[in-house]
Amino acid sequence: MNLLGSGIWGVGFSVVQARQRKLLKRYMATPMRRSHYLLSFILSRLVFLIVEVVALVGFGWLLFGVAVRGSFAALAGITVLGSFAFAGLGLLVASRAKTIEGVSGLMNLVMLPMWILSGTFFSYSRFPDAMIPFVKALPLTALNDALRAVMIDGTAVTSLGTPLAIVVAWGAVSFVIALKIFRWR
Repeated sequence: MNLLGSGIWGVGFSVVQARQRKLLKRYMATPMRRSHYLLSFILSRLVFLIVEVVALVGFGWLLFGVAVRGSFAALAGITVLGSFAFAGLGLLVASRAKTIEGVSGLMNLVMLPMWILSGTFFSYSRFPDAMIPFVKALPLTALNDALRAVMIDGTAVTSLGTPLAIVVAWGAVSFVIALKIFRWR
């Protein structure tokens, strides 16, 4: 949930705030490409990602005895992929929004189905069988499944092809679409 929220909200608000302050118009006059500008937001998430994951995993370990049974490298790699995916979604949502209110509504529209369906608060296996393929195609569901497999079961990252492919696909597709529809104004 933290990766989802910080990726979408952190990136989405920053882009729209820059648009409202007319900073994007100024960037348009520079030789900077749209792809470089958008990629900078995704890469900036890595700085916050390290702090977030260390704090959450450390808190769980110190106070609740939650152990990581898989490798820390796998855990780090999966969280980086998740951060990229959600930052890409944040860019996509904010690529045309002009107001904070507008982007807030769009971000909630994107995040609400994942909050409810992804298995963060309760198991998605209780949903009707017809919904399960759609639920599993959500990036937060795939990320939760991959993180749980590594942390709880000690699963090797090589065994997590499907959920990781879903996370990567969401990140790549959302970034490419955001790049296509992004406007400086």
